[in-house]
Amino acid sequence: MRKALHKIFKLYSHVIINFNGIFIFVGVLAVVFGDYGWFPNKDIYAISQFVYQCVIPILIAYALGNCMQGARDGKESERLRFGGAIAVMATAGMVMAERGSGIFGAMFLGPCCSLLWERLILPLLERVKSGMEMLLRNVVVALTGAVLAVFSFYILAPALSAIVGVVFIGTDYLINHNLVFLLNILIEPAKVFFLNNVINHGIMVPLGLQQVNEHGSSILFLLESNPGPGLGVLLALYLMKVKKRKQYASSMFTQFVGGVHEVYFPEVLSNPWLIAALMGGGVTGTLCFSLMRAAALAPVSPGSILTMMMVTERDSFFAVLLGVVLSAGVSLILGLLILRWREDGNAEREGVAVIDHPKQESIEKQSSPVRKVGIICDGGVGSSAMGAALFRRKLKEMNVIGIEVNAYAGDQVPSELDMGICQKDFRKMTGFELEGAPLYEVESLMNQAEYEPMIEEIKKRNGENI
Repeated sequence: MRKALHKIFKLYSHVIINFNGIFIFVGVLAVVFGDYGWFPNKDIYAISQFVYQCVIPILIAYALGNCMQGARDGKESERLRFGGAIAVMATAGMVMAERGSGIFGAMFLGPCCSLLWERLILPLLERVKSGMEMLLRNVVVALTGAVLAVFSFYILAPALSAIVGVVFIGTDYLINHNLVFLLNILIEPAKVFFLNNVINHGIMVPLGLQQVNEHGSSILFLLESNPGPGLGVLLALYLMKVKKRKQYASSMFTQFVGGVHEVYFPEVLSNPWLIAALMGGGVTGTLCFSLMRAAALAPVSPGSILTMMMVTERDSFFAVLLGVVLSAGVSLILGLLILRWREDGNAEREGVAVIDHPKQESIEKQSSPVRKVGIICDGGVGSSAMGAALFRRKLKEMNVIGIEVNAYAGDQVPSELDMGICQKDFRKMTGFELEGAPLYEVESLMNQAEYEPMIEEIKKRNGENI
């Protein structure tokens, strides 16, 4: 059950991540042209509301309807894309009946329509005589979409609206009674176990978008994405571990400005007591947001201070900045206390980069030249993207050419990779394995020096002098 739920929320998070630009677009329009924006303009603001209520649900439905099976080859894509078309028609009925629940309707209808197409309709169409496939396929798609649109309008919309209403009664209760900070007690530990994308894009963003439809903004966008707790922990490590200050300074910039929170996960997992510092910082920041009624108009992704301020309500700028500063301060103080307490036990780790190589038999089986390298993380857009850029830079420094390096999510790794690289803790937490190629583990994807043994292995397998 746990794995099934994780897989579903991972699917949602992958789809929503792809639409981050649209969310930011809507947030910027609301900040600038909303009723309380810098330059109020009802016509332009109406564009953002139309996108929120209609365009985004349709996009989510189409994407989920097409990617449910995770197919990669052209044949499978042709088979599956009609699931997205059916999902769009079904979601149209949902949006017309209840725009406020359109996003949740799309998240339900997308996977359902994909499975309906793949498991029921497609097998039936494959039995049709040659020459009639296109006609029957289009007729069946249209009729199925029509039936589901009517079902969504009269049955699903009222039912889902009632369910969403109950959820939001609880959420509003927490917000109105300044108790939403309790969520950070669960969010901060879950983040360091590489569930940050699932929490933010799979749970907080859909709930927050619903609140935007109801109230115009949402505090939920600020919870997981707050860079303050991570900044405080990294600053504590910077002050306590002199030999690694250069690395921590780079990590602070990457996390706070770049929004890549994964850079501090290995440090926290190596000293789990630091989770308490993150929890203290997260609770403090959210309590400040709650007491000062701070909210954002769109998802904060990536969790950068720049993105956060870009989509924050005009009247919430000071409150958000104060919440981030306070959360960083509390996590810094708690982090220093924990590190000082645990200093003797962790002293031997300072300045040491631990690299776990793949098993020797795995390397022996893969002696062919390396042409394609994958840097792998949970979402494929944060630490792995930056790690891929650093790896390419290191290849250039070591005069190695002709190597394609890309970032991938753990569940979207292509089979043609010649070498894979991931964080040690990511593999430990998720049980990730790579078939047909060696998988290297590093302490941090942000540490360029840890890539040198892999590049030496590439040179050896490619027959270059080393």
